[in-house]
Amino acid sequence: MPNILKSSKLKPEAEELGEHEWDTHKLDKPTINKPKLKIGNIKLKNPFVLAPMEGVNCLAFRLLCKEFSASLIYSPMIHVNWLVKEKKLPELIEFSENEKPLAIQLIGNDQKTIKEAVEIIERDVPFVDIIDLNFGCPEGDVLGLKMGAYLMKHPDKIPKIVKAAVDSTNKPVTAKIRSGWDEKSINCIEVGKMIEDAGASAIALHARTRTQVYSGKADWGLIRKLKETLNIPVIGNGDITNAKLAESMLTRTKCDMAMIGRGAMGYPFIFKECAEYYNNGKFNGNLYRPTTKERYDCIKKFIDYYHNKQKRQKFSELKQHVMWSCKWLNGAKELRVDIMKTHDEENMMKLVEGYFGGRV
Repeated sequence: MPNILKSSKLKPEAEELGEHEWDTHKLDKPTINKPKLKIGNIKLKNPFVLAPMEGVNCLAFRLLCKEFSASLIYSPMIHVNWLVKEKKLPELIEFSENEKPLAIQLIGNDQKTIKEAVEIIERDVPFVDIIDLNFGCPEGDVLGLKMGAYLMKHPDKIPKIVKAAVDSTNKPVTAKIRSGWDEKSINCIEVGKMIEDAGASAIALHARTRTQVYSGKADWGLIRKLKETLNIPVIGNGDITNAKLAESMLTRTKCDMAMIGRGAMGYPFIFKECAEYYNNGKFNGNLYRPTTKERYDCIKKFIDYYHNKQKRQKFSELKQHVMWSCKWLNGAKELRVDIMKTHDEENMMKLVEGYFGGRV
């Protein structure tokens, strides 16, 4: 497919969006219509959703983000080939009705396998609300399987996969894509239109190319261009680390929802921050900031959820989440280094309690 749109060819104001300056006080702030915050028949309480993140979105973390006001929870991606071969969900991934509304993300490249995978998901997780398809994962092992962002180089396959999923379920089907393979092959607008025409109920755009992976800045101008092109909801993704940036994305790109990924790692407070700032369809609330005690309580709550709400437990995973939870704390760099060296939960918690003991 020829390259129709390059970010460098965007009109000047869209180029400015690519820089996503978050100080928007000089811009008009259009009201965001809350009743339209829905994907298919699934209504959302606010426009802030948790991104699907492999190696991050364990059940305990997802439940915590939900508690902190994430309006839609995404699972980590599930490989359809494994799912169809085993005829069951992988033990590494658990679900709870308390996550609802819940989107389960599948990754694959074959219509038949996608169809079978959707049927297994609906059988084993009957409370799932949305089926999401991954066309954006940039990881090498996924690309080697000709999945994820690999398909942005072969976009004609994408609508067939989407239609296979749509035809297999009555639930909304969504897709997550990237801007393109590289800066010379930006094709998210054409691909987005193909996905819409195939019957998808919404599309999420991580406004980086595959070759960028997570480096550089996301080109928010492409999110706005996609929103201007499509009739289905557009979810913007890339570089949201606070409520001001969430405001900037929603008001500047006019996208329907903002997907938060790395900004939520160890900091589910970002959803409360965004939700409290977003009030009655516009940004006019107070900026929430957690106290040191709230940060400490959040770590303890995550550990409680990890032990009591999910069956699969692994210390290395627990430790990683606790280290993420210490970011942005004064003097926490040394704490994270020390935590990294621990080999059991008892010693890890001694370090955590030692840090917070004189601060809460």
